[in-house]
Amino acid sequence: MSNLPIMYLLLLLLGFQAPQAQGRPFPTYQLNQYLAKIDEIMKILNKLPLPSQDPLDPNETEILRENTLLRPNLDAFLKAAENFHEDGLLIWKNLKEFLPLLPTPTPRGDPIHIEEDNWVDFQWKLTKYLEILDNFLNFKEKH
Repeated sequence: MSNLPIMYLLLLLLGFQAPQAQGRPFPTYQLNQYLAKIDEIMKILNKLPLPSQDPLDPNETEILRENTLLRPNLDAFLKAAENFHEDGLLIWKNLKEFLPLLPTPTPRGDPIHIEEDNWVDFQWKLTKYLEILDNFLNFKEKH
């Protein structure tokens, strides 16, 4: 008995799983819509200037950069945004649009920790995350 039919079935099943691991693809014309959402969030975050010194330590930056944590980190920012009333609602509304685009692989580690009700912590970490998300979307669009 040949293993060929089993291997063919396995390849077929893996083929159906691959798009999930990459996140939902999007047409090129939509990239500008998502980048505009990032800009809109940045305008909200920049209403109050950031302190001059970057409080993110290298571990936090690495957590934000980890591709397997893109979605868990987004979930953390969505949850934290709920604590900041009007601006938080606008940020939450824009952030949730990115959920279907992000990969859902098994995370390697814990998502970013955002201090509760701390706008500056939220602002710093989300600013860095949006930079990383922008890079991810641009890379995804090109490949």
